[in-house]
Amino acid sequence: MSYETMSSCADLILADAIDDLAAESGEKKEEIRKAIMTSEAYDALYDFDSGLWQQGPAYFIDFFRRIQAMSA
Repeated sequence: MSYETMSSCADLILADAIDDLAAESGEKKEEIRKAIMTSEAYDALYDFDSGLWQQGPAYFIDFFRRIQAMSA
């Protein structure tokens, strides 16, 4: 699979996860985007060897929350 395809899938997961978290929490999308983009979950999403880019936004949100909990 091409880099562009994997990157596009990761971008869609990121956008959907931000929208879903904003709807669920009432937080601003910009704050959620910042929290995600500065996390290890973001790095894993764009590490195409991890396969996270194939899982979908719900899986990514769960992964992001686990990463956040471990760093708290």
